[in-house]
Amino acid sequence: MGLMQLINAGKKRFTMVDVISDEIAMFALAFLIAKYWIGVTSLAWYWYVIIGIVFVIKPVMAMLKK
Repeated sequence: MGLMQLINAGKKRFTMVDVISDEIAMFALAFLIAKYWIGVTSLAWYWYVIIGIVFVIKPVMAMLKK
């Protein structure tokens, strides 16, 4: 079993509190990266929109497929 299958198998057992905790941890990690990598926070607003759209395409497609 590969690492990604192991992680996905573990996430299937998450409760709502676990999911929220995971999301908050990722949010905090994003703030940490933004704090120490100044280049990220100096981008124009539309770059954030483009990045957001690119990364939301796959989850939305998977959600609509089921």
